[in-house]
Amino acid sequence: MLKSKNVSLDFEKLSKLYEIDPVAFEKERKRIIEQEIASYPPEIQERLKKYQWVLDMKRKRCKNPLEACFMFYDMLMDQVYGENGLLENLMHLLEAANHLKKRGKLPASHFENPLGEKQKIKTKILSFKKGQNPHPLAKRARV
Repeated sequence: MLKSKNVSLDFEKLSKLYEIDPVAFEKERKRIIEQEIASYPPEIQERLKKYQWVLDMKRKRCKNPLEACFMFYDMLMDQVYGENGLLENLMHLLEAANHLKKRGKLPASHFENPLGEKQKIKTKILSFKKGQNPHPLAKRARV
């Protein structure tokens, strides 16, 4: 069972519902999504509703669930590794932190935690080139 802070999902139950009654499954899927969106502050809800609409429209254009899965995977990879994606923004933050560290405005390897104790922060940044698949098992055939 998958559980977010607001919604519990029983994959087996939903899978059986889809097999028995796809229309009822779609209603339940929408109800779950709306419940999750409603759990966020109003200023965030509007953006989430718009993004969900985009996802639903892209999903409708897919011929089958497997094609939708690949499409969502490609969207995720683009948001992580694409132009202005998560990785690029993390690299900008790292560059800014290194710049501050060189100017003496940022401690070298220690940061204060809320309890006032010093704590070492260890990170390892993996470098991936745009278009490079980060996982060797992620090769797949196009649908």
